[in-house]
Amino acid sequence: MARRIGSVKWIVLAGIASAFLLVMAFRDHLGLNRSVHAQEGAAPVEKTKQEGNPQKDEQASALSKFMRQKLNASNQILEGLCTEDLTMVQDGAKVLTRMSHEERWRVSSDMMYRRYSNEFIASVDELQKDAEANDLNKASLAWVNVTMKCLKCHEWVRNTVIAEK
Repeated sequence: MARRIGSVKWIVLAGIASAFLLVMAFRDHLGLNRSVHAQEGAAPVEKTKQEGNPQKDEQASALSKFMRQKLNASNQILEGLCTEDLTMVQDGAKVLTRMSHEERWRVSSDMMYRRYSNEFIASVDELQKDAEANDLNKASLAWVNVTMKCLKCHEWVRNTVIAEK
């Protein structure tokens, strides 16, 4: 029984860490990148749209919706790990795998982006296998790996792809 409680504590800690890392990765999309004034109750400053280019605005909105779907699948995985529902983990991993094959997934054709994307897909596949094998500990560790792949790719996209535009 003590071993099971220790295992649950590990999963909860991994879940909290994963949730924090995901929130940090998606903070711009979630509107969490606000100034001190916005946090103190002032009206948030909205980003201005690029005037004269509605196509870019539409693409940014579509990408934002797509990212939200990825975040929802990630939350499903985290909830599954925290509640020891590995079917939920499998379902969330399947959504991420399916989404990774969509054209909208590719924000760049750069070699480094493809590498990060392939590493992410491989880590989600590993998570899927561990969940199917009903191995909660391995699935939890695999989820941390998936989260780290997300963060590294998002960091690269922010610092390289967006900076080049």
